[in-house]
Amino acid sequence: MDAVFKKYPHLNELLASYSTRVTAQYAKMEIKRGFLHNLVLLHNKIVLCEKWSDVQQYISNLSSSPRRYQLGTILDAFTRYWKTVEDRRPSELLKKYGDINQSQIMKRDALSYLRLWIQRLLASIDKYFDEIMNPMNCFSDLAKPVRKGDLFENKPCRCKESQRECDIKEFFLQNHSEFNMILNNLKALPVSDVDNETRQRILALKKIIKKRLRTSTMHFSNKSQDEHLCWACGDAIHAVLAPPDAAVVNRNGKHYESICEAVTKECVVYSSPKS
Repeated sequence: MDAVFKKYPHLNELLASYSTRVTAQYAKMEIKRGFLHNLVLLHNKIVLCEKWSDVQQYISNLSSSPRRYQLGTILDAFTRYWKTVEDRRPSELLKKYGDINQSQIMKRDALSYLRLWIQRLLASIDKYFDEIMNPMNCFSDLAKPVRKGDLFENKPCRCKESQRECDIKEFFLQNHSEFNMILNNLKALPVSDVDNETRQRILALKKIIKKRLRTSTMHFSNKSQDEHLCWACGDAIHAVLAPPDAAVVNRNGKHYESICEAVTKECVVYSSPKS
């Protein structure tokens, strides 16, 4: 997301220095159920708001709610939006929208921008990367949001909504030693370094390794009730998915460093632009 949508200059330069750029269908799944889902929510909310001030109030209300990821997506989207329009002249807007009030101009222009990205985001990811890995057949029927009237529908969004069963259990079995090394590395961390996300990852890895993989009769896929276990292991899955000679480029060194160390993968951490 940071490379394709936010277009962080330092990150794009870093990725351009590698001969091959690889991502995973798993990452696209995370983006669709997270960032892209929130873009759709924002778009649909703007459609339903009568005035731009109502949009601003909606965003303000989010700032005092626990939905920080949704707020983050909205702020990222508006930052990119303003960068695309900040040099335009009033005459351009008048030519495009006619003599309407500022509130309606803001609504129409923001919706036009969001529609473009909602429709092309997943395809832009495919175009940006040289290879999309998917050894566990994760969400192979993932599709872009569908426009219905003035609104977008983002289904399927949850793993269980996919029509095809994934092979995540087989992937864990084939890479059992790597996941076990990650689990052991995380369990050896000092208590002060174990935050809630790491704690959930440890519990999920334990449950998958000790229960889901030891019996052929116990189910583990998007068609079971355990998709939350898969999501909790996301960073570990990305590290194991990465080719042996690949650098795992991320913005979350706090969690990735110990994971990459366990499977002897290079961990390259980048930061968000300061301004």
